[in-house]
Amino acid sequence: MKEENSRLQNELNEQKRAISEVEGEIKTLQSNLTMDEIRSKEAKLRKEVKEMEDKLDKLRGGVTLVKPEERKAIEEMYSEKISHWRKRKRMFKDLWDAITENSPKDLKEFKEELGIEYDEDVGVSLQSFCDLLQHGKKRARGQ
Repeated sequence: MKEENSRLQNELNEQKRAISEVEGEIKTLQSNLTMDEIRSKEAKLRKEVKEMEDKLDKLRGGVTLVKPEERKAIEEMYSEKISHWRKRKRMFKDLWDAITENSPKDLKEFKEELGIEYDEDVGVSLQSFCDLLQHGKKRARGQ
């Protein structure tokens, strides 16, 4: 009885091993694409490559993507916005200094109590935006 039980146990283990091998093979086959899926994906990728090559040819051909007039108008508008930012920042600073000049409160707590945040508190720097405009001008002159 023990012999037959151990023999059946061994047979069961072999069957489990065979089943797990077959399941693994099934999973591998299911994860592979069918020929229709492969053809569809290939066509899609070829189309994308063609579009990108056309775009690259345009760029290499020296096509002007932004007209000089549009670029100048945008730079002027950007410069104007930066100027407004500077003025407003200066006005706020003058007012804040006047309000808090004789204040006994801790300025940091008072600012927090009012919900005021400086540009630097949120990781924004006016200078970095000004530098963007300067780099654009340097590039325009260098061309």
